Amino acid sequence: MIRCALAMLALLLAACPAPARFAPPNRVAPTDAASIERGRYLANHVTVCVTCHSTRDWTAFGGPVVPGTEGRGGESFTEIFNLPDDVVMPAPNITPHALASWTDGEIQRAMIGGLSRDGSALFPSMPFTQYRKMAWSDLDAIVAWLRTLPPQDAALPQRDLVHRSLKDITNLFPAPASPPRRVPQGDSVARGRYLVDAAGCAWCHTPIDRGGWPIPGRAFAGGNRFVVKPPGGGWSHAPNLTPHPTGLGGWTREQFVGRFQRMGDGAATKIETSAGGFNSLMAWEAYSGMTAEDLGAIYDYLMTRRPIEHVVPRWTPPEIGPRKDL
Repeated sequence: MIRCALAMLALLLAACPAPARFAPPNRVAPTDAASIERGRYLANHVTVCVTCHSTRDWTAFGGPVVPGTEGRGGESFTEIFNLPDDVVMPAPNITPHALASWTDGEIQRAMIGGLSRDGSALFPSMPFTQYRKMAWSDLDAIVAWLRTLPPQDAALPQRDLVHRSLKDITNLFPAPASPPRRVPQGDSVARGRYLVDAAGCAWCHTPIDRGGWPIPGRAFAGGNRFVVKPPGGGWSHAPNLTPHPTGLGGWTREQFVGRFQRMGDGAATKIETSAGGFNSLMAWEAYSGMTAEDLGAIYDYLMTRRPIEHVVPRWTPPEIGPRKDL
């Protein structure tokens, strides 16, 4: 499927220009303990920057982060996003070893604008279109915490998108952003919507068409499939998060919050993945660290969404899974 889409996009985007160039925002990260702690909470448990930019242990449920690899990069997105096998796409190092020469504004331009320090475009596997909906104070806090990480020097391969169509797609998305000034307070539904955007829930849980674009009117209906990395196998499917009975319609707030909290305190690492068996791309251990208040707010927001009937399988075994080249 992805290769057919790439062929079509190659024709449509043959004259696609280079990414838009724009200056980084004039931001200076705070240094107070409260802001750094807020950044730690967000980067580890909401935006899960740490999960993507570390080594994940796929022998355990949800691929928890391997201790000691926090922020050094290396996790490959080629398989997860079902890209052609010749594409090289490692998560970059985000420790001070790599970011020491970046200004705070340059880091935030990458986070919300989609441009690297040299002005090149980031591939949209980096959810900058979601992060640009976060408040400046939270973005500042994440940068403040990143500055406190121990520097780690990891030998990573250079990104190589190989295909002209992928390079053209990458150039479509960078743009200046105007984040909101404040994090919603008081209104649980508004706060839940903010957290759902920051956590990128729609990315995995909204169905996409053959070209990789979200299907209109199907937000949070689930169904997207993701390759289960070894030692597991097959394809896992993002569940329906709408309040329809085929989704979260039968769940209480307490059940929803409890589902996450049960994966805390190392519980995920105790659930082993069998050879060729099921595993979840969902970073359960990371999200389990969210507060009950924040998880409850996410539930409150999801319950306001339009119910969509969509029965989604949990897992497709490798012997009957879809071929990658369809």
